Amino acid sequence: MAGECNTPSAKSELAVKHTGVIQGTVAKALAANSAWINVLSGGVFKSGDGDVQKSAVQLPAAPGDSLAIPTFIADREICGTNGIQEKTEQKLYDICLESKRIKGPRVCMKSTFGAFKSSLLAAEDALKKNIVQYNNSDIRYQLTQRSATKVVATYGYDFASLLTGGSQSDLGVEFANLLPTAPLSLKFLQKIARHAKDALWAEMFMNKGQEAAYRFIGSSDIIDSMRAEAVTQGAQYLTNGSFKLGEEIVNGFNFDSAPGYRGMSFGVDQRPLRFDTVTAGQPNYINPVVNVTNSTNNTAYPVTNPTWLAAKYEVGHFVAKGAFERLVPERYVGEGTFKYAPQLVMGELEWSYVKDNDCNQWGDFGQHLAQLSRAYKPVHPEHVIPIAYLRVEADSGLVVPSVSTASSYSGADTFADVDCTV
Repeated sequence: MAGECNTPSAKSELAVKHTGVIQGTVAKALAANSAWINVLSGGVFKSGDGDVQKSAVQLPAAPGDSLAIPTFIADREICGTNGIQEKTEQKLYDICLESKRIKGPRVCMKSTFGAFKSSLLAAEDALKKNIVQYNNSDIRYQLTQRSATKVVATYGYDFASLLTGGSQSDLGVEFANLLPTAPLSLKFLQKIARHAKDALWAEMFMNKGQEAAYRFIGSSDIIDSMRAEAVTQGAQYLTNGSFKLGEEIVNGFNFDSAPGYRGMSFGVDQRPLRFDTVTAGQPNYINPVVNVTNSTNNTAYPVTNPTWLAAKYEVGHFVAKGAFERLVPERYVGEGTFKYAPQLVMGELEWSYVKDNDCNQWGDFGQHLAQLSRAYKPVHPEHVIPIAYLRVEADSGLVVPSVSTASSYSGADTFADVDCTV
């Protein structure tokens, strides 16, 4: 029995043992930043109203007359006429509550007794940050899949051919079945913004201390490329005499404040969706990380996926206000005599151990548990516009010197000995 309980699959050596002197505290895990959590409003998915709930959205009233040349008649002749009938309609969406459960490594109390101080706290912090990454990744992917408007940056086509969807009834529309052939430009993004405003009536966000603006969330490379494009534009304003506008674009420290972006603000996504191939308009997205596993201790950690780093194509997102709401379930503990423990639904990390008559008679083993539950309520799904574009290598600024002094590289890396020899 003891042998079965101590197999590598039964526990993980997640703590750093105090076998030597470790200075300070264990450094906490890093986590990718994300602008996604701030683009959606929230709400509550009510309990007791069914597994699938409905969301009703009022569509604009259909005019019975032309909005180019509306018909008016002399008031003295209006008697006896009934007027033109206007019609309205509502759009119904299904809202489904979905959940994800995760659990931390199974830990033996005895193996952590001599652990270095803060080692367990650092492991707990890493698990919490992973929950945040799941939330951000879920929002990014679900808005991409559920959006009702999509655009591909492909050279040689008119705008209408590159755009799919565009109405509230196009929930979940796919990209046009084209591979991107051009990187996203500020000019093309401004074209999308004009289309969203004029054709889709998309509402802008009110940024604190700034003018109203739409938001674009993309990789740091593509945002830097568009910033360089705007700086060139700003230099033209300076040359042409529009000094105030040019000065703000060229010298403005706050990326979002420059007026040359024409109603756009920007947020960096450190793990954007990337892909190399498309199947019937659906990109085959690449996982941004791969895990390095230590089978001896039953532990693992992630590293950036080389395939993701080298991917040819990327997706950025134009986002207008009020496109979706992210709902979390109402707390439910049962009814009458049917009582349950309070349900974890917000990603709370809870330490759990249960004594049994087998491996855990003494309560030696425990692990962290967490559950994420959410539903997405479409309001104006056409106002989130994923944009697929070609990735380009950013200008490194390196130039060939007039007289070459470069030496050759042997191709073999060498490493310093950083471990203590016993």
